[in-house]
Amino acid sequence: MPKAISCMSLLLCLFIQASHAHATSSKRPLNLLIWEDFLDEQVIEQWERETGIPIKQTYYDDEAQRNLVLSSSSKSNFDLVIVDQTSINVLGQAGYIYPVEPSYKPQYWQESCGVYGRAYAWGTYGIGYRTDKLSSPINSWGDLMFPKNNLRGHISMLGQADELITSALAALEYPISASDEPSLREAFTLLKQQSSFVVTYDYIYSYVVENPESDEVWAAPMYSGDHEGLNEIQGIDSWTYVIPEEGAIVWMDCLAIVASSGKKSEAQDFIDFLSREDITALNTEALGVATPFIDAVALQNEDFQSNRNVYLQDETLEKAKLFAPLAGDDMLKRIRIKDALIRYYDSN
Repeated sequence: MPKAISCMSLLLCLFIQASHAHATSSKRPLNLLIWEDFLDEQVIEQWERETGIPIKQTYYDDEAQRNLVLSSSSKSNFDLVIVDQTSINVLGQAGYIYPVEPSYKPQYWQESCGVYGRAYAWGTYGIGYRTDKLSSPINSWGDLMFPKNNLRGHISMLGQADELITSALAALEYPISASDEPSLREAFTLLKQQSSFVVTYDYIYSYVVENPESDEVWAAPMYSGDHEGLNEIQGIDSWTYVIPEEGAIVWMDCLAIVASSGKKSEAQDFIDFLSREDITALNTEALGVATPFIDAVALQNEDFQSNRNVYLQDETLEKAKLFAPLAGDDMLKRIRIKDALIRYYDSN
């Protein structure tokens, strides 16, 4: 669930990007590869008070870049990484991440992180739009993927393979895990048709961080909680977030230990710390996302607990679907479609 500043190459960013190391300590820091704004400062400070171990964060804004780092020699720079539940088993089986000790606490989407991760936060993938720019609400993937003319030049699409194809398949009312050629071909055709309405394929949060004064983007796919950050960055109260009528699409991010880390024990301790009810309640509420641990919800603010865009109600929860883990060949198909779409967009 990303919130990060774009960088042309994460491998380059490892050397030039601002990473955050807290209080000086004789203890070696734990190095965490993570989305930006995805770990609350109060949580870091409490960990450092309790253990004396600093946390150093390096940010990514693209899952493919993250995976490239984990498969390169640069992985030796990291001890922990945030991994989406669709990728975690593939990365684990490839030997890039190390098994995490299981948690037996009651949680949402209990098995989603498998043996290689511990659930960190979850939320939904939906649509955000600016109420000050649009007189009619956007209620569905169809509204975004078959847009009205007033949205021409005002849509941002998340240019990651899985999210792009998922958006198109949902608009076509196909299963979001579809991998058959006819469904993917139709999704590609729809994405090309919609591309004339798109101003950028940058992640909306990254785009607004880099262009806080811009009024170009009025609608975009985003993750639950993103709209609050966008409003704060732009100093407005116009971004709103909706779960599309087609049903909630759920993401789960997992904490994982990098297989090459020399600090696996400390990394496991940090994962256990972040899984404590008091810590996960504090952290996820600050981030505007849901804790995966059911017993921690009661420790959060009542208004936050009742926020239907954070904790899905029974009927919405029943219709919700997790992003589907994809086999390597199926993901490769989506990556090829994404690459072909970007080439088509750049040439028109």
